[in-house]
Amino acid sequence: MEKKRKYQFQISAQYIDFRKKVSLSSLFDMILKTAGQDADNNGFGVLKLQSLDYTWVLSRFILDVERLPLENETITIETWIQDVETLFTTRNFRITNGDDRLIGYASSSWAVIDMRTRRSVQLDTLPSLNEFILPESTPIGTPGRIANVNGKIANRFEVKYSHIDVNRHASSPFYIQWIADCFSLDFYLQQRLKRFEINFLKEITFGDTGVVYREQKSINDYLFQLVTAEKGVACRARMLFEEVEPGS
Repeated sequence: MEKKRKYQFQISAQYIDFRKKVSLSSLFDMILKTAGQDADNNGFGVLKLQSLDYTWVLSRFILDVERLPLENETITIETWIQDVETLFTTRNFRITNGDDRLIGYASSSWAVIDMRTRRSVQLDTLPSLNEFILPESTPIGTPGRIANVNGKIANRFEVKYSHIDVNRHASSPFYIQWIADCFSLDFYLQQRLKRFEINFLKEITFGDTGVVYREQKSINDYLFQLVTAEKGVACRARMLFEEVEPGS
C-alpha cells in the first residue's frame, strides 16, 4: 500500500502573476488538488464522502517556500497523512522541481463535516484513513493557531457565484486572493514570499460581504483577518516576506 504519492503540475500561463511566477492562490490550489486526488485514490475523496452526506473542510494550512516556481516549470507535489485524531487529520506536502530540488513544504489540518448539520464528524467513522498514516513530519511543523489581528482595512470583498464551490461556500483559494490583493505591484517586486499561514474559522457563503484587516508585525511580517458583516471573523492569516536582492 502506497502511503506517499507524487503528483505533477505544469506552471502554465493561467497560474502565474505579472512576475511570471506562480501566484500564491494558484500554488495553494495545486496543493489542494493534490490532497483531493490522493484522497480519491485512497477511497475517501469528496465524492465518496458526499454519498454519505459528509464532506472535507480545510481548517488550517501552512506553506514555507524557498522560491515560487516560474512559468512553464513542472513541479512535483508529494503528499501523505501524518496523523488522524478524533476530529482532525494532518496531511503534509513536499514540493520539488523537475530536478527534484526542494521548492518548499506545506502542512494542513482537515476535518469532516455533516453537510446537513454543518457540524464536525468524528474521523473514526472513516476507518480507512488509519490505513494510510505515515507518522512523518516536515521541517516546518504543523499549522498552529493565529491570534486575533488588530489592523486597518486593506481590502473589501463580496461573495458571488464564481466564488462558490461544491460545498456551497466560498472556495478557499479566493480567501488567498483577497489577502494577497492587500499589497501593491511594487511591493511584490521588492518582496519575496517565504511563509504563508491561514486558519479557516467560519464558512463564507453567497452574498456575504466583508473586509480584510492587515496588521504589520515587523518589517516583513503581516497578519490578516477576514471579517464579514454577516458572520464576523471568518479567517486569520499570516504572510512572511524577505527583501528581494537587486537583480534577482
